[in-house]
Amino acid sequence: MPYALHWEPYGVYKKFSGVVTGSELVQSVVDVASHVKFRSLTYEVSDYLSAVETVFSQDALNEVRAVRIGSFQTNPNIKVAIITLDPQIQQRIYSTIAARLTLHQTRVFSATADADAWLGRVVAHAVTHALP
Repeated sequence: MPYALHWEPYGVYKKFSGVVTGSELVQSVVDVASHVKFRSLTYEVSDYLSAVETVFSQDALNEVRAVRIGSFQTNPNIKVAIITLDPQIQQRIYSTIAARLTLHQTRVFSATADADAWLGRVVAHAVTHALP
């Protein structure tokens, strides 16, 4: 599967990998918006750093926007952070923001730490101890 959802106490982290198609993007948005925790989320992270290619048709992007409109009615308080180094994804998001087509507050980042800081996201890291 080209994406995995990691549910966190205040949000969801979507990790994309490999080749991500428009239908998979749409399904990831639907999976989040229809989840029982959606009403209480404060953030959504879409991490494309491990994606090697994205193949999004205009129809798929329109479908994502339609789902987002409905989800905004349910929870308008979510911040959306998109993490990518892919110039195509960056440009697509910047254009969408500039055209005021995003309802949720949305920003693009090239590093996870920057996205985490903007979201106020704290990630618990496993601590390992060396044996004596």
